[in-house]
Amino acid sequence: MTVEEHFQKSDDELYALLGAELLGEGLGLSPEDEDSQRRFGKQWFANKRRELQQKICFHEKARHLLGTSSSDRLIDAYTVYELLGHFDYDPKTAALVAVLVARVGLGSFCHNAQPQS
Repeated sequence: MTVEEHFQKSDDELYALLGAELLGEGLGLSPEDEDSQRRFGKQWFANKRRELQQKICFHEKARHLLGTSSSDRLIDAYTVYELLGHFDYDPKTAALVAVLVARVGLGSFCHNAQPQS
């Protein structure tokens, strides 16, 4: 799926897809599997937030987007997707993360980011 196709999904669906991708499993056949994948994806995203901020928020391509409006979130998602590709993220994982970051809003996601010392 592409970044644009992921934009049509809910956050819960995105987290479930992210969990399934990271765990190396297809989307669960049972509600319990999907719930487990969603929780895993959500926790992974929360745990990787600082690392993702370092890779995204201080990159020149993202910095010029930080003050843009919410109507530009698809552009934000494509930019994040492209940046994560430079850091060897799997394309499926990068697309899911990019949409989740764009949903939060690039400015909000990067608001409290601190550069590494």
